[in-house]
Amino acid sequence: MSWHDVGSLSDLEREGRVIGRVDGREVGVVRSGGELHGVRNRCPHHGGPLCLGTVEERLVGEPGSYDLTGITVLRCPWHGWEFDPTTGSCLDDPALRVAVYPAKAADGRVLVDL
Repeated sequence: MSWHDVGSLSDLEREGRVIGRVDGREVGVVRSGGELHGVRNRCPHHGGPLCLGTVEERLVGEPGSYDLTGITVLRCPWHGWEFDPTTGSCLDDPALRVAVYPAKAADGRVLVDL
């Protein structure tokens, strides 16, 4: 494994994410369900900064009637496309996915394995 430092754990806790550049790629780390997930910071839909989006429970339904699904998603800030932060799968279009990487915290730093 080749772990790369992408930021401080205190920044992750304060901002909800850290974003760093590793081997020419911008990679973010977000927390979901108490676990850390490394995610390429590029939405495959239109190239938006995916990791600047929100991590929250997915809503489904239609205007006037929405339900929570129990599924945590990373929502792109540009167009709202939703991705599973553990698998990278797009819940809006199964043909799209984002690269995901193992992530961990060690000695106050956030690390990803590319």
